[in-house]
Amino acid sequence: MSLDLKEIVAARLGENYQLHERHVNRTLVAAQRVIGFDKVYARAEGAYLYDMDNQPYLDFLSGYSVFNIGRNHPVVKQAIRDVLDLDLPNMVQMDCSLLSGLLAEAIVKRTPPHLDAVFFCNSGTEAMEGALKFARAATGRNRAVSLASAFHGLSLGALSLMGCESFTEGFGPLMEGFDARVSLDDIE
Repeated sequence: MSLDLKEIVAARLGENYQLHERHVNRTLVAAQRVIGFDKVYARAEGAYLYDMDNQPYLDFLSGYSVFNIGRNHPVVKQAIRDVLDLDLPNMVQMDCSLLSGLLAEAIVKRTPPHLDAVFFCNSGTEAMEGALKFARAATGRNRAVSLASAFHGLSLGALSLMGCESFTEGFGPLMEGFDARVSLDDIE
């Protein structure tokens, strides 16, 4: 069975919102339509997104800061191609990946000496969960203070920090110890 992903994307580009409405997240699609964010982006370069008519949009959200060097940066694209060409054994359950070790080493070289290890995450909410666990382990405390009305992620711990009913409705009781929220300028 052959898979031509480029052909599939070229043929189906524009169906994005219909597919998501049917199979992924109806509420997100509805919200994006209400606020006018239901554009279909065909490509991206640097800080710009381009719709199917090649209209540019400066992306101030920037993928929640994951595209700080811009989308489709040529150095990053080449690194991805290089890794794929190496045919490395990826996602081996009982293994220590060379690439994550090399990345951790490079990061640690840029941090103060007492910071000698790295915790890799897949998302902001996973980073928040890790931070909560590290904080509990380091302090022995089960409570946390969070910024009121800030978005902390969608896992149960992150939702508990946020406490925003529009996000937490229907998920049952939140975790205990996360009811202390401060306003942005509340120094006291």
